[in-house]
Amino acid sequence: MSTSRALSAAAPAADRPARRRDPEATRAAIIDGALAFVEQHGRAPTAKEIATQAGVSERSVFVHFADLDELRRAVGLRQAERWKALAAPIDPVWPLERRVEALVDQRCRMYELMTPVRRVGLSEEGVSSAVASVMAAGDAWFRADVSAVFAGEAAALPAAQEPGGLLDAVDAAVSWAAWDHLRHRRGLSAATTSAVLRRTVLALLA
Repeated sequence: MSTSRALSAAAPAADRPARRRDPEATRAAIIDGALAFVEQHGRAPTAKEIATQAGVSERSVFVHFADLDELRRAVGLRQAERWKALAAPIDPVWPLERRVEALVDQRCRMYELMTPVRRVGLSEEGVSSAVASVMAAGDAWFRADVSAVFAGEAAALPAAQEPGGLLDAVDAAVSWAAWDHLRHRRGLSAATTSAVLRRTVLALLA
């Protein structure tokens, strides 16, 4: 071993040059750190709190994001990736009861994951256009999902897709708001809440 290599190996870790984190990895750490803070504390974090959670400097937050609203958008998109990953194909030709059960089970998994972050999002969307747009996109995704799963039933009723029609009723019945009311206002278990939503949707589509 050469003398210089031996000295390098013997040097304390604190005296060695810090290994630079890849910019994409730093950006991801900031996004995930902000998301983790929201889940843990139930509120929107400050830039300093995000930096601490992510293990970066506060300055680094604003190197990777123009402002906190840009970061909020990135966090919202990351959260959407997480709950969309729980989606599974539901074939519209399946029997109605099977489709309803699959849809509600899927929403159960999504909503249990979403709830801590969505609550903070609802408190922030009035002051953040980025949060509002991400949440609106999520709501549109859920509405389109209902339309696809129950396309056959909607086709049989010309007014089903009109504002206030059958699909809006089903969308409301399996919405996060309905889920949260039953789970946390009424204190029902996830299993009981799922059963209520299934019963409601089947009654609407009967």
